[in-house]
Amino acid sequence: MNRRMKVLILVLLTAALCLSAAIASLRMNDGGTEPASSETVPAAEPQNVSLFNGKDGLWGARTANGRVLIAPTWFYLRKMSETVLVARRSGGKNDRFGLIRMNGEQLIPFLYDSIAPADPGDSNVWLAAFSENSTEKYHLYRPDGTRWMDETWDSCSYQEGILDITKGQNRYSCRLTRNGIEWLNRYEEYPVGLHKLVLDFNSTEMAQMPPADTISGLGEAAAVYLRYLFITKKPPDSSLLGSENAVRSDYDYNNCRLLRAEVSRIRVLETDGLPAYLMQIQTEYLQSGEGPEERIKTAMMLTISRNLAGAYIYSDFTDARQSATRTDLLESER
Repeated sequence: MNRRMKVLILVLLTAALCLSAAIASLRMNDGGTEPASSETVPAAEPQNVSLFNGKDGLWGARTANGRVLIAPTWFYLRKMSETVLVARRSGGKNDRFGLIRMNGEQLIPFLYDSIAPADPGDSNVWLAAFSENSTEKYHLYRPDGTRWMDETWDSCSYQEGILDITKGQNRYSCRLTRNGIEWLNRYEEYPVGLHKLVLDFNSTEMAQMPPADTISGLGEAAAVYLRYLFITKKPPDSSLLGSENAVRSDYDYNNCRLLRAEVSRIRVLETDGLPAYLMQIQTEYLQSGEGPEERIKTAMMLTISRNLAGAYIYSDFTDARQSATRTDLLESER
């Protein structure tokens, strides 16, 4: 190989090395930090999110390094957490508040007149207010945009970690924890003609009972049974009767008028199958006959089961005035 050929090969090798270095440099530049974009971009776990004011006075959200998460197109934004914002599209009279994620996606529809912390010093509970039949109602949200409870409430008060809520005549007090809701007091009323069945338990009593939603279901089922005894005189639908003992036929309530009824105890029964509960109901009623009216106070014992569909089934009923067996059972456990 002559000298000229060697020089040519050396030049070609040098050119190839330079070209490779240039290509690598371009790739490194393309993989660097991108400039902030005004487009909405998803963020799995945004940190230190801040709100900023854009042109026309509209609001957006971005991370600490300047990445825009939500373009400044919102009339109102407020941080609920690092992943959820309270938002409002415009300042129009008919426009409402809702919740959006940090990528601008709607989380909760824009239905509320306001969404704000129940306690200014505690962001654990957010009250979402709306009007229903000209009356203000409330939903309760966690900072992550999920509901604490599915119910709609008439009033809400939250101070020092204790939530007091009402719905009609029903009143509840609870403590909201990371593990869920710890009920402290529960007062509920269920109509029975012109009167009512009352359920009133404190935290100590509720600790020995089934979950709160089951307690409410049992209260309504017991009220239906009392309506049968004192109001309608018609037994419940046969599909809701678990045994012949569920229908009271050996004692006449036809001439009786209910004055007062209160659930004094609920006991969870041990069964091999579906859940069953024994309810003690303290009742007072007037019984009329040939002579003067007689005022009667007694404890009624109602056993209720739940079928596979979750419906409440009447399994047994006794009146302590005639049989003290089940009353003695409950009293012996106290």
